Amino acid sequence: MTIQQKQRVSTPTEQLRQALDRLEAQIGKLDHDTRDEILKIPSLFDTAHTLLTELTHKGMTLTAETSRYKTASAQFQKKGGVFLRKIGGAHVLEALREERAPDSERWWWYIDQWLADQKRNQLRRQGKSLLIGIAIFAVLTLLYALFLAPDKATRARISHQQAAESFATNGDYEQALDEVSQSLSYAPDDLDLLILKGVMEQHLGRATEAEATFEAAEAVADSRRDFLLARAQAHHILKEPKAVLADAQAAVALDPEAPYGYFYIAQAYLSLGNFPEAEANFEKTATLAKAAGETELEAIARIQIGYLYQMMASQPQNTPQEAP
Repeated sequence: MTIQQKQRVSTPTEQLRQALDRLEAQIGKLDHDTRDEILKIPSLFDTAHTLLTELTHKGMTLTAETSRYKTASAQFQKKGGVFLRKIGGAHVLEALREERAPDSERWWWYIDQWLADQKRNQLRRQGKSLLIGIAIFAVLTLLYALFLAPDKATRARISHQQAAESFATNGDYEQALDEVSQSLSYAPDDLDLLILKGVMEQHLGRATEAEATFEAAEAVADSRRDFLLARAQAHHILKEPKAVLADAQAAVALDPEAPYGYFYIAQAYLSLGNFPEAEANFEKTATLAKAAGETELEAIARIQIGYLYQMMASQPQNTPQEAP
């Protein structure tokens, strides 16, 4: 068949598919294509839109083509900022609009205005959320002050513990140890405080003291598993994923049905950049938490899975670090 014959048998539906092919390819290359090629995208949308509208009005069923068109539209909206940057700014698109005078339904010619509207709507939503959050916080503060405020000793213990964690996170282990020791004066058998003290002593090279503190902590823990999970939590607070992983894996070895063990394993892998292992262990956490009736932990694990997917999408080249 000659080229002329192929052209003669090209149907409007085939023309639509070819237009969608070109549009999808152009959007796919938007990040690295030339300015002149990128400027073809609005015209390609015009062609696809016109053909799709005409064929639909003729009563044709174009499910696949309509889906492709909607997908291309969503991708272009997502990359609208890149499009404007690559063509040289919104003023370039404004000049083209004046030249072509497209009607308002052809939104791709107005992608700069569409993006501005999206940003304004987002700011409005954030403002409403902030006002709601402030109102809720005010109510909770009042309720706390009226009905739930702890005694002076408890407030002092919590204050010293928070200060200890803050100093430790910033690497000031001497000050952290002093704060946690003051906190322990109010609750000498508190497992979390003893664990935190032992970790501080480890960081300061006081191995003998740390060992004794950990022995005291394990003595007040309900089990070896609980001791390991508490220490994994302390290491997590101090952003020490390899230490978290070691304790959490040891806890899971003792109790394979412990959802918090898998949760800390997942957090450690997430920090180390090993996303597949993090996802698998968050899923395991959610499954075990649901079975155990730990609805809050299940919800947190599900949220972390969503957060993980966002990270995987934004950092496709992330290379996991080696875990011990």
